[in-house]
Amino acid sequence: MSAVSYDSRALKLDGRRILILSGAIHYPRSTPDMWPSLMRLSREGGINTVETYVFWNLHERKRGVYDFSGRLDLPRFLGLAAEQGLNVILRIGPYICAETGYGGFPFWLREIPDIAMRTWNRPFMAEVERWIRFLCGLIRPFFAPAGGPVIMVQAENEYANVASAYGEEGRQYLDWCGRLMREEAAGLPVIMCMGGTPGALETINGFYAHDRIEEHRRRHPDQPALWTEFYSAWYDTWGYPRHTRSAQDMAYALARFFAAGGAGANYYMWHGGTNFGREGMYLQTASYDFDAPIDEHGKPTGKYCHLSNLHRILQENSSILLASDEPLKRQTDEGLVEYEWSDGSHNLVFRCNDSAGDGPASAVSRGNARIPPRSVSIMRDGELLMNTARAAVARSVRRAMRPLNRVLSALGGWDEPMPDAWPSALRKPVIFKEPVECLSLTQDDTDYAWYCAELSVDGRRAGLGTLRFEAAADVLYVFVDGKLKGCSLPPLPENRSLHESARRNEGGGAGFRQEFSMKIAAGAHSLQVLCVSAGLIKGDWMLGGANMAEERKGLWGPVLWNDIPLPGPWRIHPGLVGEKFGIFGRAGHLIQWRNDLVRRPHTPLRWWRMFFRKPSQAEPLALDLGTMGRGFVWVNGMPLCRYWLAQALGEGGPGEPVVSTRSSEPTQRYYRLPASMLEEENTIVVFEELGGNPSGIRVCVWDEIRP
Repeated sequence: MSAVSYDSRALKLDGRRILILSGAIHYPRSTPDMWPSLMRLSREGGINTVETYVFWNLHERKRGVYDFSGRLDLPRFLGLAAEQGLNVILRIGPYICAETGYGGFPFWLREIPDIAMRTWNRPFMAEVERWIRFLCGLIRPFFAPAGGPVIMVQAENEYANVASAYGEEGRQYLDWCGRLMREEAAGLPVIMCMGGTPGALETINGFYAHDRIEEHRRRHPDQPALWTEFYSAWYDTWGYPRHTRSAQDMAYALARFFAAGGAGANYYMWHGGTNFGREGMYLQTASYDFDAPIDEHGKPTGKYCHLSNLHRILQENSSILLASDEPLKRQTDEGLVEYEWSDGSHNLVFRCNDSAGDGPASAVSRGNARIPPRSVSIMRDGELLMNTARAAVARSVRRAMRPLNRVLSALGGWDEPMPDAWPSALRKPVIFKEPVECLSLTQDDTDYAWYCAELSVDGRRAGLGTLRFEAAADVLYVFVDGKLKGCSLPPLPENRSLHESARRNEGGGAGFRQEFSMKIAAGAHSLQVLCVSAGLIKGDWMLGGANMAEERKGLWGPVLWNDIPLPGPWRIHPGLVGEKFGIFGRAGHLIQWRNDLVRRPHTPLRWWRMFFRKPSQAEPLALDLGTMGRGFVWVNGMPLCRYWLAQALGEGGPGEPVVSTRSSEPTQRYYRLPASMLEEENTIVVFEELGGNPSGIRVCVWDEIRP
């Protein structure tokens, strides 16, 4: 049993100040067979704490039906952390953001009458209270007062992003959320990041935190400076560049924070992992690598090696750092900022060059030491321990995907039928006069829904024209008389608006408005639109400030051909026939798969099945889907992930210190293939929407490149 408390300088265990070096590892984004290695690598890399959100959206996909098995076995995850001597920060929410579907809320919340999320709303709060009381009852044995590893819990998350929208009712909700968490996690400090409430420790999120310590002390003089999200880079979205951040800049940021009086930092992410199945948010790639120190496949990187050396120095000298409440701070003649900490016997000095320049003139000489820009030199009793800009290891870890010398065998295809060709037992559409959004029909059990209507074109409006959808989400495939006439092209905007005025002011497919140029002859035609969800939103701002309960997919506004609305009625068919038959699993043996790729290349809306024998290599595996377009993959009947080979040409990203390089290469080409999913003989089933070439799919090994 451990007593957890804090003072203005640090968190305390059994009355002793401790320095928190934490790393985020989200248990659902890795597989249980990886957890022991991830915990061991964390401890060996100088981490003394792991942090994770709790994913309500995954634990309770159906109301009252809880799942804590496999990747969702949170008690096992916490137990493994304890076995490695690691503390745990548990960020319970209920809202977590995390680039996960619906920000961590289960979809069914949306279906509760009169609900509004993240504000003073009785239907919402009743479900939150029920969930949090159930969860805490399950994991309370893992809280530190009961002898477990959990030393802090978080309520809500980044509420400052929405606080202005909800005003006083939002403040009341946040206060209530804090009180509930303090009651259920008695004996543990409750934290809140980017927006707090009385009785909770308010923490910092950002790329740097040293410049926010002074403000933090002014607002919370009784609280230590804790940095809950120290970004290792940024998340990736399809159609946009991948994001990276240098190890040297991260080491500078961490050392600079502790130099100025920081008490604890948590890497977001330490190991990012994978968004399996349909679990990622709207546009989020299957990879959640985040350029983290431990990569998506669970392997240490060069960043891990560099930061581990800094962790060792901080841990070995933590008693000096925590002996006093404040350092001696001075400005040198050379323009450096120095912080000196002392325990009476030894001193630890941080010499900080905050210059942003990248040329030699920005480096500063101090004594015999040269301090590069954006770096910190750390000295103990006058001896240089490290400079954060200089690699502290002799070897840089580099890896690359290597295709195995084997081709996936017995490639066969099966056409997904158009709605008018569905088997009669399944051909039971829901009919509306006008298009209505489809989430209430799909219940988010599928990404797919068909919308069908008649399209009559008179002679004056025949030929080349524009088919416009005033409100549509997310990816549309437009068929006229069974022939593909157009589809949504990446990059799609991450943040859109539900407000009519905003939609009308955004042209060219921005927001929820999409339009397609095509030729249609005069006469009566059948219009079929396959609407595909690219994931649920993670926050209000992705709807232009509308409450998350307003999330929607499919079509729900006017559809116009050359500015003339289609009169309807509209027939909506949720899902795909292949999904309903379950042909990605055992039912696939009942399907007649055709090996006709040569005769019918690049056919859209086609299922493909192939086989491969488990490789003998022990290194991590991935699927190279570089010849495909967009769709979904199953392995041995289990959902692997969404995929999209969208070129990384979109503009955007968080800016410095993250590097975002646009490229004609896909945002994500390789898709992780967990060992725990594999058997000796394996079946891959792919639903390809666009018409890629499955003969180019390869199994690859994540190999280290040796000098």
